[in-house]
Amino acid sequence: MSQSSFDNDLLKEQILGSSLDEFYQKYFEHSSFKTTRITDKNLQNKGVDLILENDFRKFFVDEKAQLDYLNGSLPTFAFELSYLKYDVWHQGWLFDENKITTVYYLITDIMVNDVTDISKGVLSFKITGIYRDKLLRLLEDAGLTRARLSEIEKEVRASNKNGKIEIDELNSLSQGNVYFTSGKNEKPINLVLKIKYLTDNNVGSTLILR
Repeated sequence: MSQSSFDNDLLKEQILGSSLDEFYQKYFEHSSFKTTRITDKNLQNKGVDLILENDFRKFFVDEKAQLDYLNGSLPTFAFELSYLKYDVWHQGWLFDENKITTVYYLITDIMVNDVTDISKGVLSFKITGIYRDKLLRLLEDAGLTRARLSEIEKEVRASNKNGKIEIDELNSLSQGNVYFTSGKNEKPINLVLKIKYLTDNNVGSTLILR
């Protein structure tokens, strides 16, 4: 990723973050929960963008936004299995042991005034909260343990097959698949899951369409 692309993505995240904070303030205003936006780089690197807590519970939230699909809607979300940095393999965030994330906020259906300039206004978005522990249990029940996914990931890299790759453990139409983007410098391999598959299995729920 070029520095200009990185800076542009960072700016989009910051602008979206401001809209999200406005939404959280209103959404949790009459609840016992409070939210804290995290700016500490150490915590951010551990997969925490937001802390949601009350007197009894605390959630470490990692916000994952489909910023490459502004003014569009995708029924799926990509969970990172691995990527390369300077041709060196790195563990993706889904199984990164350094992450302390307890909840993913999947931010989709992001509607804006101008797709070329998000600073002109974010109109609406959808947030689906996914419990990380429930997600991993669902995958394990389907036979997709960390070891099995590592095996699949290695097979995909060896084959160098770009694009969507169906796997026996998931129905590609209703559940998901593996996706390899060989054209990017990072060559990421993602587990792409249908959001409905996750919510139907009580892994999480959609919070709101603002």
